[in-house]
Amino acid sequence: MNSKTMTSSNLTRRHFIKTAAAATAAAAFGAPFISRAWAAAGSKSPYSNLVPATRKVRIAGIGVGGRGYSNLTGLAEAGAEIVALCDVHFAHASRAFYEYPGAARYTDFRQMLDEMSDKIDAVFVSTPDHMHFPAALMAIERGKHVYVEKPLTHTIGEARILKAAAAKAGVVTQMGNQGHANEGTRLIKEWIEAGVIGTVREVHSWTNRPGVPGRPVWPQGIPWPAKDTKEKKGNPATLDWNLWLGVAPKREYIPNIAPFNWRGFWDYGCGALGDMGCHIMDAPYWSLDLGGSCKVTADQEGGSAVCGPTASTITYDIPARGSLPPIKYVWYDGGRKPAAPKELGNGKLAQGGTLYYGDKGIMYSDSDYSGSVKLLPESRMKEFTNRPAKTIPRVPKANQHLEFITAIQGGPKPGSNIVDYSAGLTEFVSLGNLALRTGKAIDWDAARGVCSNAPEAQILINKNYRVY
Repeated sequence: MNSKTMTSSNLTRRHFIKTAAAATAAAAFGAPFISRAWAAAGSKSPYSNLVPATRKVRIAGIGVGGRGYSNLTGLAEAGAEIVALCDVHFAHASRAFYEYPGAARYTDFRQMLDEMSDKIDAVFVSTPDHMHFPAALMAIERGKHVYVEKPLTHTIGEARILKAAAAKAGVVTQMGNQGHANEGTRLIKEWIEAGVIGTVREVHSWTNRPGVPGRPVWPQGIPWPAKDTKEKKGNPATLDWNLWLGVAPKREYIPNIAPFNWRGFWDYGCGALGDMGCHIMDAPYWSLDLGGSCKVTADQEGGSAVCGPTASTITYDIPARGSLPPIKYVWYDGGRKPAAPKELGNGKLAQGGTLYYGDKGIMYSDSDYSGSVKLLPESRMKEFTNRPAKTIPRVPKANQHLEFITAIQGGPKPGSNIVDYSAGLTEFVSLGNLALRTGKAIDWDAARGVCSNAPEAQILINKNYRVY
């Protein structure tokens, strides 16, 4: 197998094509209404390759077990026609294959996009993090609309390349941080902009991932996992290990990694930040315009060159942005949490959420997906009857899959589209991992896309790829 590497700056579709050669529900949700409202407002979709409302959007799935199965069923319920399914682990994908027997089946997405290009309008990508970029890039460069799970990409360099490719192709895109479509996310932004808690200068977000001591969600802070002696040696008959590794470095089969425990290993995943950051950090990032240059520091337990830590605290020091003041934003994971404010009373902080501290009060979202928000203390929330106007358009049923399908049929842009939003959010989230992996307080120069004080971070920003 050819194991030479290439960098993200020269990684294009031709590499994948070359190696591939070798080897009505929507109406119930109101999609037509959205399209008509968009047209009635005098707006025209900015996208290319749109699908007329007279037929269904034809979708192919890349990674259809686990979270991929949820995306598959969500898009089907939103009115899409499932025409092809691709998964490197056929046993893990068996439920999807069983429920959509008419869809073509593949193990290699490159072959699928080659053979079925004229039969596919859109693609969703729900692979491990390290394969989001190559799959999404190939689809985008073929003019396919793409829905990509979070985090959008494995690296910051990939996020920037994907953003440029999507802008050039003019296709509809969406990252799978479904909380961005929630009512709570919109309320947070509206309340902050209306000054309900005054000027926000400090924010704290936390998650229980990758687990708390004694109760791991997935392993982190360990060496490469030892082979489980209960499992047979070699690949399972239904898993193509080479395709699962994809662009990651060549390694002998490790039975404890797929299909889930890859998240904590840097070659394949982005740790707790990658799993939950694009959810929990979404509302703060959007509401407070947190993109751009900043300084990021990290304190961690148990991290290594190959694996994320068991717990960490990451601090983003964000300078003034126009009229907005500097902000201190702190992220906690692995069971770490901020101190509960006295305004919470005797209550305990949720397992994931965000506290917003303004000079006129505190706002608390006790949800991983910003599904709800309230003022503290409870007495203030009860008195909060004269609420700000709802100025941000709502997504019907807060359904991000429907939002994507509707845009492909001429409706409004998805809120978490790559070009305008999710590439930037992914970059912001990924900065925390740069601080973890370099062990430095990094100074991020957003204009140049470099850590000005840590040149060793460059290989983490623009990594090498295996041709497989």
